[in-house]
Amino acid sequence: MFKKTLAAAAVLGAFAGSAFAADVTLYGVIDTGFSYAHSKTDGSPATDKFQMKTGQQAGNRFGLKGTEEIGNGTKVGFVLENGFDADDGTFDANGDSRIFGREALLFVEGSFGHLGFGRDGQLAGGAGSYGIAGSNIHPFSTGWGTVGGYNTVFGATAARFDNLITYKTPTFAGFTVFAQYSMDGDTQDKATLSTGEHGTENKSTVNRYYGLGAKYKAGAAEVVAIVDSINYASFNVNAGKHYADDSLSVTLGGNYNFGVAKLYMNGQYFDNAASMGKKNALQWPASSKNAKGEMYGVDGYGFNIGADVPALGGTAKVAFGYGHGEQDVVSGDKLELDTYIGTVGYIYNLSKRTAVYAAADYIYGDYNKAAEANTKDQKVTEVIFGMTHKF
Repeated sequence: MFKKTLAAAAVLGAFAGSAFAADVTLYGVIDTGFSYAHSKTDGSPATDKFQMKTGQQAGNRFGLKGTEEIGNGTKVGFVLENGFDADDGTFDANGDSRIFGREALLFVEGSFGHLGFGRDGQLAGGAGSYGIAGSNIHPFSTGWGTVGGYNTVFGATAARFDNLITYKTPTFAGFTVFAQYSMDGDTQDKATLSTGEHGTENKSTVNRYYGLGAKYKAGAAEVVAIVDSINYASFNVNAGKHYADDSLSVTLGGNYNFGVAKLYMNGQYFDNAASMGKKNALQWPASSKNAKGEMYGVDGYGFNIGADVPALGGTAKVAFGYGHGEQDVVSGDKLELDTYIGTVGYIYNLSKRTAVYAAADYIYGDYNKAAEANTKDQKVTEVIFGMTHKF
């Protein structure tokens, strides 16, 4: 810890001369391994890819965090976290051009609870300071790289939002309640207006996000419940025009530790989501439009069950999931997608900070309109392995 604090002070000094804060920590994760994927789309030859992959079991990150006591049991803190790809040294996709794309948070907390401001993860995800779903509801969280987690069969979840305000109550009798609001979910979306410019923060020309969640923990049991929505921009050039309605998601999940195994279960209902799924092509295709040019997303539901089992000094993991989605408010023969996923994995700690892992999954996407573009049945098998080191 002493060495980390000195290093953090040096980094801060490089950024801002005498800039200093109490209890500042430099931290990070680096994860590098390999992936083999076999994909088959109906009517096309199978494809095979073997690649060096990064950020599979844990997303690569480099960050600074710190807190300062300001009196009366109140403290102010910050988290600045960058994501990167260890195989080539570039920024990862979570951040786009942002230097702190994973998290850029300023917060204050005390007897009143916790209040945070900045860029961070949504409640239904597993990222950042506020992702209360993640590893609480699934043994693979939102996925080990492209090996699928619970959001493979859910509507669009596990996002990070700009301009996010989050309030977390004090924990009482095992309950903690969360509320989130994003005034402009993605400031890097540069063409939300017909002029090709970005819209105005907290106005109908940008996407705004709302979320309300609760977490309950008692003994071996943990339960998470979340309701969230995206208030889509009234006009978006990148998306075509605008959505006919806002999105709505209801997520419920949790785990129970039996000692010999930890059991996970979760489910989600989603309405007018912008997409469904995660595995590249195994995802809901472009949204459809009605005669007015209004866009319709996808309605549906998904559920997962999984387990962690201590084995040979490490932890074996297994999970199964199913999701169903269909076009929203489309007359006649709707486009539908059924997704099935099975995942197994194993992680072994070589030390307190270093682990090796391996995992594999099989995903089948069953579309009911195989003749249309991007809606042919698909099958994907992937195997990954690698090492994670935390510092």
